[in-house]
Amino acid sequence: MKRLWIASALLVFLLAVSLGNAWYSNSLTQSLAQPLREAQQLAHENQWEQARDLTRQSYDSWNDHHTYLHCVLRHSDTDQILRSFRSVMQYLDLEEMDQYAAANADLISQLELLSEMEQATLVNVL
Repeated sequence: MKRLWIASALLVFLLAVSLGNAWYSNSLTQSLAQPLREAQQLAHENQWEQARDLTRQSYDSWNDHHTYLHCVLRHSDTDQILRSFRSVMQYLDLEEMDQYAAANADLISQLELLSEMEQATLVNVL
């Protein structure tokens, strides 16, 4: 009987950690995507410097969470987002609105998909 309680407690603990990770992943990706949305609006208004600052803040936040992200997510996904951040930064420096808007929208989508992958949904479990 003692083994059953230990196994049950372990399963409850793992479930709690999994749900906590899903919540944290969602809040992190939302906090990264929001400045990117604001930066895109600023770029449409030709406020490139402010758009660069917001994008740089989001990029710095991504790098601040580098260890966590590499521990809990697939490396190929995190590496792709890092490459996308660098592309977006380059298009901001060049002030290329068309390429920047496309790259930024792609980066935001990648962040949203990254969060979605971690959610405890039937689709992700199956």
